[in-house]
Amino acid sequence: MHAQLIREKQRGEEKNARNVSRQAAREAHIKVDASQKNQEIIDVSVSYDGTWQKRGHTSNLGLGIIIDILSGLVLDFEVLSKYCHNCVVAGRDMGVDSAEFHIWQKGHADECDKNFDGTSGAMEMHAALIMWRRSISDCQMRFVSMLSDGDSKNFSIFVGQ
Repeated sequence: MHAQLIREKQRGEEKNARNVSRQAAREAHIKVDASQKNQEIIDVSVSYDGTWQKRGHTSNLGLGIIIDILSGLVLDFEVLSKYCHNCVVAGRDMGVDSAEFHIWQKGHADECDKNFDGTSGAMEMHAALIMWRRSISDCQMRFVSMLSDGDSKNFSIFVGQ
C-alpha cells in the first residue's frame, strides 16, 4: 500500500511539472507572437530524442522526451518499461501459468510497471507516437516540426499520421 501512495504522489508531481513547463512554453510563444494568446491550440516546433537505461538493444527501460525549441522547456516525456519486479516475483511464487497468477495480474494491472511489450529498439518510436497523439489533448499544442538526431525510424512513424 505504501508503494501505491508513493506512485500516486509521483504521478501527481509529474503532471504538475508538465503543466508548469507547458504553461511557461506557451507564454514564451505568446511573447514572440501575441496573436497566439487567444488560440486554444498553438503550433510549436520541438526537439525529440529517446534514451535507454543501458546501451544497445537490450534495455528494459526507455525514455522519450519532447522539448520546445523556442523555450528549451520539456513539454512531455514518456517512460516505457518491459519489466515489472512485482510481476516477476509473483510469477515465480505462484507460477506464471497458474490461474492464481492470472487473477493476481488482473488486479495488479493499474500499478504494473510494465507498459511495453516490443523490442528495446522500438521504444523510442513508440514513446514518440504516444506523445504526438496526446499533444493536442494534453498540451494544447500541435507539434508541427521535429528536430531529431537523424533517426529515420522516428520520422517514418509520422508519415501518414
